[in-house]
Amino acid sequence: MGLRASGHFLTLMALYLVTIIMRASFYITIAVIQSNAYLGGLTEWEVAAVLIVYPVTELASVSFFGSYSDKVGRKPIFTLSLLMVGAAAFLFAVTPTAAVILAFAFLFGLGAAANVTSTLSMIADCSAETNRARLMGYYDLSTLMGLAGGYGMGIILLEFGIIPNTILLGAAGACVAGAAIALIAIRETASRIRSDYSITQLLGQVARDKHIQMMLPVYIPIIALYGLVIANAENILEEHFTLTATDLIVLFGMLGVALVAGIVTMGHLSDRLMKRRPFIVAGLLGFGSLSFLLVAYADNFTALWSVWPILPLLGFIAGAFPPAAMAYLTDISKEESRGSTMGVYSIFFGTGMIIGPATGAFAYTTYGIWGLGALVAIFILVAVVGTYLMPEAIEEHRSDEVLR
Repeated sequence: MGLRASGHFLTLMALYLVTIIMRASFYITIAVIQSNAYLGGLTEWEVAAVLIVYPVTELASVSFFGSYSDKVGRKPIFTLSLLMVGAAAFLFAVTPTAAVILAFAFLFGLGAAANVTSTLSMIADCSAETNRARLMGYYDLSTLMGLAGGYGMGIILLEFGIIPNTILLGAAGACVAGAAIALIAIRETASRIRSDYSITQLLGQVARDKHIQMMLPVYIPIIALYGLVIANAENILEEHFTLTATDLIVLFGMLGVALVAGIVTMGHLSDRLMKRRPFIVAGLLGFGSLSFLLVAYADNFTALWSVWPILPLLGFIAGAFPPAAMAYLTDISKEESRGSTMGVYSIFFGTGMIIGPATGAFAYTTYGIWGLGALVAIFILVAVVGTYLMPEAIEEHRSDEVLR
């Protein structure tokens, strides 16, 4: 599986476990504060403010935490991230008024920024060319499990009548437990800590890297694509699809299983063949084809059910993208500035998550579902062309070694 071969089995297993705990606690909190049971029901504007403040804070601070992990190590930043998210959940639980919740959302964003940069850097530190995609793929799976499981658990607990404050205190306690696990089971992974470099120097070193610059037209459209889908999925399902609740459960279950299988299998193949770009392109084309099929048959989904194996097949192919894309990012990162590189990637992510929903809203309201489809095609085309222009980092690295 690549875990034992990495030589960091216990550290990585603890990291994946704690990632599930942290993400679940994070999204349990999001689910609770959106409910009418929390503080008598926040207004739509108050909920929207929370959902804007924490990602903006994350985007603004992620480079700092990434570079700081290059200066002091990954483990302190990772542990701090868990304590900040736990503290935010605790404060959400004990506050008697909505007037101060934006301050807690700010703390939430800081915790998220510290977490994502430190975890990606730790996995990158523990990986080699022969297992990098698999290890990144397992991280994607642990993130998805925490997100879906946490949000779903929050809703279920509320449906069972559990008091919101109790749920939030449980989420806070889980984060503290995760921090304890991190302190005990996770070893420091940074082999070179650059305490002599300033954060500005580390960021400048990454920003001048030609590989990072060439990733802009690839990663930003891809993340924008994800943001577009997330922002518009509910409206499209409600307004255009002729699906029953059972159909939706079957569809999402089938695609979810196929995606997980694709991430694991394609990550293994990417490592075995030591190629990233073909898998990035395959994943994009799989996702694009799946999107267009769903749009084309939205009003007559029965016809698509008659050839249903196509759907999980495309979901499986779409799973090629996440492990290869994250492995490529690690391939091009330098050991002494890896945290800064992951921080820059997080800026790509945040930028894409702003561009995607904004452009998607314009396309959907102006041209309808087919306008949205055209925008998806544009994002995929730009990303595929950008991927073609990027060098295969592993091959370039080997060429440099031969020359030396």
